[in-house]
Amino acid sequence: MAKPIKITVKAKDTDGQDAPTVEDLLSQIQDFVDVLHGVENAVTDENGELVWRVTDITRNSPFTFEVTPYSKTFGVNIDSRATKVVETTAKGLSQITESGTRPTYFDDTVMKKAERVNNRLTNGLIETKFDFSQYKDAPLLEITANVAKRTIQHIQEIKDPVLVKHTELGSVEGFIVRVGRDGYKRPLIWIESRLDKQEIKCIPSKGKGFLQVGDHKVSEVLEGMRVRVNGLIHYKNLEQVENIEVENFQIFEPDSELPDSKSIVSPNFTSGVEASEYLEALRKDE
Repeated sequence: MAKPIKITVKAKDTDGQDAPTVEDLLSQIQDFVDVLHGVENAVTDENGELVWRVTDITRNSPFTFEVTPYSKTFGVNIDSRATKVVETTAKGLSQITESGTRPTYFDDTVMKKAERVNNRLTNGLIETKFDFSQYKDAPLLEITANVAKRTIQHIQEIKDPVLVKHTELGSVEGFIVRVGRDGYKRPLIWIESRLDKQEIKCIPSKGKGFLQVGDHKVSEVLEGMRVRVNGLIHYKNLEQVENIEVENFQIFEPDSELPDSKSIVSPNFTSGVEASEYLEALRKDE
């Protein structure tokens, strides 16, 4: 049988009474359930099967709602699915607060919902507690204003990571898109990366990096010659390349000069013998 989660929401009105607004109370629960749905879709790689129903409400302040997972499809056992979703969600929310790293299965939509849950603790609510005690490996989650501020900061850092410049030896394959010179009169070549289409500036290393290109006609270069550039790659961040100090250009043959099927396929390769018989004869000869 599926097990419930208890959600306790505390707030104070202008008189100091525990009286959350209707919008804060209901939205807090809805956003948390949306986090559960988002994690479920990611964990199971399919549309959600779980429906979260309110199965109990305390009448005393602070208000505590008990929500329990049910199956959308009659007769389907969802205990295992619910356990995985709840434990993954609880651990993920705690991970954001404690380490500031993105949890597995938390995509941008889930992160946005988690941020909204925490935002209300800095404007309207004073505490929200998620009690996962029915689930063995799901930690208790208590969000106060201080916890929420730290969590929100971590979420912002996850969404907008600090740019990390670095350099590494490597190669990039792409197509030449233009040539020119910089303010120091150095020859420059820009290539479009074949994988991610970003335009990359190539600078010759010690004046030797473009020797192979110099042997080709200008028209060949400007027609989008396919090349592999080797050298020291300078990155603006983890993905975007700023430029490459080129040690070597490898130039690929144009597509028109590559062998086609007619040049590598012989209709009489087996001299009319079935392929299986031909291979069997070869094995016998060995």
